[in-house]
Amino acid sequence: MKQDYQRIEKLIERFFEGQTFNEEEKELYAFFSSEKVPEHLLPYSPVFVYFETGIKEEPKQEIIITETKQPFRKKKIVIWASVAASILLLFSFGARHFMQMKEYALYEGSYIVRSSVKITDPKIVVPEIKKMLYLAQLQENEFDRQFQKLFEISQEDPFEQIMEEIKQQQLKSVEQIDDTIIRNELLEIFNNEL
Repeated sequence: MKQDYQRIEKLIERFFEGQTFNEEEKELYAFFSSEKVPEHLLPYSPVFVYFETGIKEEPKQEIIITETKQPFRKKKIVIWASVAASILLLFSFGARHFMQMKEYALYEGSYIVRSSVKITDPKIVVPEIKKMLYLAQLQENEFDRQFQKLFEISQEDPFEQIMEEIKQQQLKSVEQIDDTIIRNELLEIFNNEL
């Protein structure tokens, strides 16, 4: 009897792993339908009793209904996806057109004068405006750089800065002397002082 229970336990294990054959499953159903089920195997009893009796009693009509609903559902999803894609496509074209119009409207009423002729064509005016804005930005950056340099100079010792500038001016003026002998003597004097 103990060997039969061991065989049943192995069949249960194989059943839950999906490795049993139809004959083995029928054996399990018959075993759990009987009244000789040991206590440690009783928790499995409802499962196998269901497989023995429950599957036979389930109506097959529901399966047919769900199969017919699925294609209709897919068709509905495809229709809604097509509508959404169309709306998105129209929106993107409209937004692109609006953005192009907005660029020209930004400079509406602008003009330039060349050779005493007033030009109002946006295709000519807009690039010129952008070019002038770019040059103004460059000048502003140069002003900021000069201001920063002036600020750094003011942080240093002004006496040292003035003396350095005087030395640089003197060196430049000495380098402009044509006579090499005099120029070399003056450079030697300046080098000794530095």
